[in-house]
Amino acid sequence: MRRAGIPAEDGFVLPAVLVVLAAVAITAAIATERFAVHLGATSGRAESLRLQGLADGAARLVAASLLNERQRGAPGLGLPEDGLPVGCPVPGARLLVAVQDQAGLIDLNASPRPLLEAAFRALGLPDREAGTVAAEVVDYRDPDSDPEPNGGAEAPQYRDQGLPYGPRNAPFRSPAEIGMLPHLGEVEAARLRPFLTVYNATGQFDPGPSPLGALLGGTVGEALRPYAARSPRSVFAIRVVAASPSGRAQREAVLSAGSVRQSNTGLLSWQAGFDGAPALPEAAPHPACGRIAAALAAEDPARRAGR
Repeated sequence: MRRAGIPAEDGFVLPAVLVVLAAVAITAAIATERFAVHLGATSGRAESLRLQGLADGAARLVAASLLNERQRGAPGLGLPEDGLPVGCPVPGARLLVAVQDQAGLIDLNASPRPLLEAAFRALGLPDREAGTVAAEVVDYRDPDSDPEPNGGAEAPQYRDQGLPYGPRNAPFRSPAEIGMLPHLGEVEAARLRPFLTVYNATGQFDPGPSPLGALLGGTVGEALRPYAARSPRSVFAIRVVAASPSGRAQREAVLSAGSVRQSNTGLLSWQAGFDGAPALPEAAPHPACGRIAAALAAEDPARRAGR
């Protein structure tokens, strides 16, 4: 029996219950969404790790093949050594594998200035700019503070260009450092980088595995020809891209395969990314792809077991 003067409660209880139920539903929806986001992030991380494992496994396999071939005379994978990629399908992904003999590239530390000038001209820099940039390369790497004649750059010239740094006066650590030179724009630096290295101690280059080789046939390549020499096939860059519809991973290894002790892996560099990572073109498959796919498939259960 309702008391006089007090509003009926059952009319109030129903809306209150609905409000509570709505709040619970909202909380559940938020929790479900967060779980879905977490699940998606976890799945994305797992796919990233899988792809990185494929890239790493392929890079290790190519490195081991080159070492066995160079040191023991064993048959190698036979991959091209001119930096051109081959496309290898593997379960759930696609690999792009490229090997570049470093003797086919122009070394920023070992190449004499005339070779640098000739290479820069062949790659499209105007004569005056090619000479200036070559002189700046020499000043960047040499220990003295005296500018090279006809275009060099030491600390005062860097300051004149408004740069807060000067030359290293020490060897280049990476081709990427060429972008620090005061008279080289980023567009030109990006054009030159794929043809440069810091791992070709010969100071010459082999036209066979070189992307510059095609330039030797014309008049623009005449100044390059005196510096052509056969590669010792001792240092290689190995680049692998693993891609699926859900992600992409990269690995670059630089391998010394010439005269390395048995206890040494020969690796000079091992990094997850690299400048100018290639896209995934429709590269023709290679006979080595079957061996690469089989080796990765055999390695996968061991990786899952935590090897």
